[in-house]
Amino acid sequence: MSRRARMLGVVAGAALLIGGCGDSDENGESGAGASGGGDAAAFTEKAEKTATEAASEIKPTVPSEGPKAQSGKTIVTIPCSAAAQGCKIAVDWFKRAADDIGWKTVQIDPAGDPNKMADAVNRAVSIKADGIFTVAIDAATIQAPLKKAKQSGLKATCFSCVDEGDLLVDILPAEAQHETDGYNLAAQAYVENDGKLRMILLRDNEFGNTRGREEGVLKFMEECKQAGGDCEVLKEQNVLIQNINTSVPQQTVSTARQYPDWNALVAPYDAILTTVVPALKEAGLTGENKRVYGFDPIDINVDWIRNSDVESATVASPYRWIAYAAVDQLNRAFAGEEVVDQGIKDKLITKENAPPEGETYLDDGDPSADFKRIWGG
Repeated sequence: MSRRARMLGVVAGAALLIGGCGDSDENGESGAGASGGGDAAAFTEKAEKTATEAASEIKPTVPSEGPKAQSGKTIVTIPCSAAAQGCKIAVDWFKRAADDIGWKTVQIDPAGDPNKMADAVNRAVSIKADGIFTVAIDAATIQAPLKKAKQSGLKATCFSCVDEGDLLVDILPAEAQHETDGYNLAAQAYVENDGKLRMILLRDNEFGNTRGREEGVLKFMEECKQAGGDCEVLKEQNVLIQNINTSVPQQTVSTARQYPDWNALVAPYDAILTTVVPALKEAGLTGENKRVYGFDPIDINVDWIRNSDVESATVASPYRWIAYAAVDQLNRAFAGEEVVDQGIKDKLITKENAPPEGETYLDDGDPSADFKRIWGG
C-alpha cells in the first residue's frame, strides 16, 4: 500500500476518534490534542501538495528593470555573529554582490551581543556610511541607533528579521515568509509520519522570525485538528538561544522521556539541534519514527538530512539570491526609487533535494548576471 493510501486511511479513521486539547502548564506552556470533524482526506491531500511544492525548485526571479548602479557607496554589514555559519554566509554573499555593483563593505561583528549590535549601527553613522545590511537582527533590538541612522540618511535592509517601526528599506524574505516556512515544515512532518503527528515544539520567542515560524507550525496543527486529522502538540517547550549549549539539551531530553510517543521534534532554528540531537542519541531517545526538524541549516544539519540521521527536513534561505536582491533594493533607495517585490522564497530541504556533500544551499539558479545587467555591469 502506498504512503498516501496509508495516510488517507489513518486520518479518516482518526477523524472519528480524536478530540480534546491540553491545559497550559505552570510555565505557560501548553499541549494540544487533535479534534474537529472536517474532511481529513482532503486535508491530507493539501498537506502533501504543500510539502511537495515547498521542496520543489524555486528559480530566482529578478526585476525586469531598475536604476543603474549608484556609485561610491559604503555599506556596513552586521551579522548576528560571525561565528554563526548562517550569519557569516549571508554577509559574505552580500559582499560579493556589493563588489559586483562597485560598492565597498565594512563588516562589524557584534558576536551576538545586542549592545554591540547597537554600537555597530552607531559606528556606521559615525564613519558616514551610506547603508547598513544586518543579518537576523530585528529592528526592535537596535531601534534607537536605527532611528538615528535613518535620520542621518542611511538606508538599511535586513536578512531574516522583522521591521518594527518602519526603519528599514526592506526585509528579505518578507515577514510573511516565516509563517509560511513553519506551516510548510509541519506539513512535511505530517506527511513523513503518515498522517499521525505527535509533536514536541521548541519555542524561542526572542526573535521575530522564530515567532513567525511557530505561528505557522501551530496554524498547521490547528487546521489538522479542525479537519479531523491525527495531530497533537504534546509539549511546547520554551528555550533561549543563550542556553542551547547548557540547559536546553537536557531539558529536551527530559521532555522526550516524558512524552515517549513523540515522532516529530520541531526546533526554532537548526543551531539548537547541533546540541539537542547528540543529547537525544546519548539518552537512547532516537530511532525509527523519531524525527527532528528545523530552520536555517548549517552543514551538519544537511549532512544529517542527507544520511537520514535523526534530522529529516529543514527550511533554508537562498543566500545568494537574497544578497543580490538586498543590494538591488539599496541601490533603488539610493536612486530615490521605491523598492520592489523581489519574490524571495525559502525552500524545504529533504533527503530527496539536499545539496551534495560539501555544498550549502544558495538558490536554484545564480541570479547575479541578471542583476548585473540591470545595474549596467
